Amino acid sequence: MLTKALLGLPASADAGLVLVLMLGGVIKGAIGVGLALVLVPLAAQFVAVPVAVALLSLPMLAANVRQALEAGGTLTALQRLAPILAALVLGTAIGAHLLVSVDRHALDIVVGTIFLSLAAMLLCLPRVRISRRAERWAGPLVGLVAGLLGGVSAIFGPPLIAYEIGIGVDPATFIKHMAILTLAATLALVLSLGGSGALSGSDLVISVAAIIPIQLGMPFGRWLRGRVPPVIFRAIVLCTLAWAGLDMLARALF
Repeated sequence: MLTKALLGLPASADAGLVLVLMLGGVIKGAIGVGLALVLVPLAAQFVAVPVAVALLSLPMLAANVRQALEAGGTLTALQRLAPILAALVLGTAIGAHLLVSVDRHALDIVVGTIFLSLAAMLLCLPRVRISRRAERWAGPLVGLVAGLLGGVSAIFGPPLIAYEIGIGVDPATFIKHMAILTLAATLALVLSLGGSGALSGSDLVISVAAIIPIQLGMPFGRWLRGRVPPVIFRAIVLCTLAWAGLDMLARALF
């Protein structure tokens, strides 16, 4: 799927994808998050959504390995996250099945609506409080929703971020939890796409190669971190999501 789609693109579109990947690295370096939020909608301007998800699957996997393992406490985090992890993996597998089986016209409508909804959600991210007792049912519910969302768009973060804020973890634990959750979900996405035949060996090589321009963009993002207010980057992410959602809906409906 991925190899065939990229070979059929004009050189200008291939160059555009490389620039998009570098921009994702800049955003990741500047604010530490937002890789998929920026890359998926922008890449979808050059290729179909399933191709964009396949292209970005391994870069997303690589981006979270170190954060998931660093600073210790990984086993404790896994024990606390076990209920949400199980539901997240299940939801991702279902979402990935929809990604490769649903009609592309319908998929553009669904994903375009998702992008617009995410922009609105991130604009007014809910500040709810979740007790340890409520985690037993809230965690699996959020995990299932995030998995379904990520399975069709590779964007898992917003529901998980709202949940982590709700359970009131400290910043270091927040980063570890988000890395573990995103790592597990992305691994489930890669395995689901591979198991369905949507990712071939050559596709995996191309997805690995996509890590390079992202890494090239990250140093510039880190340089910008102390010079450009984070609110500017947040506004870029929101505008990107909203614009991409409107564009996909317009192409699907008109």
